[in-house]
Amino acid sequence: MTTLQPVLITNTEPANGPTSLLTEQDEHEVRCGICAREVCVGEEIYRLGSQAMDSGLDNPFRCEVCADEFDDFHLRT
Repeated sequence: MTTLQPVLITNTEPANGPTSLLTEQDEHEVRCGICAREVCVGEEIYRLGSQAMDSGLDNPFRCEVCADEFDDFHLRT
């Protein structure tokens, strides 16, 4: 009998996630809402984040470091 086991791949970035460099897909420079580092995001993430801020929410953009710390904090609680 064959069993499936989950595999965690930790060295890959999300296809549409923020990056530290401008690329063809990540053409918008924004600031991290926590530490103010510059990050580059794609059109869809930029549009959604801009809509959130236009509606009165805090800056939703996160650099990779702050996103990891945020995720680690919520995993511990």
